[in-house]
Amino acid sequence: MTASDEVKRISTELKHLSLKRQQLLERKRILCIFQELRNRAEFGQTEEATSSQHEINNIEDKLKELIEKKAELQKTFDTILSAKEAAGTKKVDFTSSQKRLVGLVPGSNIFYVDSPPCIPAPTVILDVENLPPCPTRTQCPECREFIMTETSTSTSSVTWLVCFMSVMMGCVAGCCLLPFCMNRFKSVIHRCPKCRTPIHTVKKL
Repeated sequence: MTASDEVKRISTELKHLSLKRQQLLERKRILCIFQELRNRAEFGQTEEATSSQHEINNIEDKLKELIEKKAELQKTFDTILSAKEAAGTKKVDFTSSQKRLVGLVPGSNIFYVDSPPCIPAPTVILDVENLPPCPTRTQCPECREFIMTETSTSTSSVTWLVCFMSVMMGCVAGCCLLPFCMNRFKSVIHRCPKCRTPIHTVKKL
């Protein structure tokens, strides 16, 4: 049996011992509660009380055995791990596509780490006064959550100014209403998608 198989076996047995110990503790607690209730009620059922006390004593003996066995297994487990660590960890070898690391891992001594992505991390703008006119990541000043803002447009003074300038230039056949249909002449409102609070309005002027 290899060291990795031994480590797996000891780990499984330790988990089994912990579960069994928990079950015995629960059983002992229930028996102690029944015994206390029986003593308070003074039923005089001496045979049943004696059998319960005998079972509690057996549970305590089993618990002591489990603790000793668990300590022995834990000591063996630590010895195997320290022996594997003493064997040495090999160097890290970086390749162009991925990184390969040979080290101590239970069940296997090789694992792979993918190379970091070439896509840059998304920027988070904490100064709400400098938000761009497009949805962006920021922290909501109301609910303090990190969110991607929702944007909507509304008419502003720039929209009306362009409309009046179009009228003065002779565009009176409906072309003067084009600024109301184009987002580039409108203000942009950033809103939190969670608490629906307006965060900032990006004005054109």
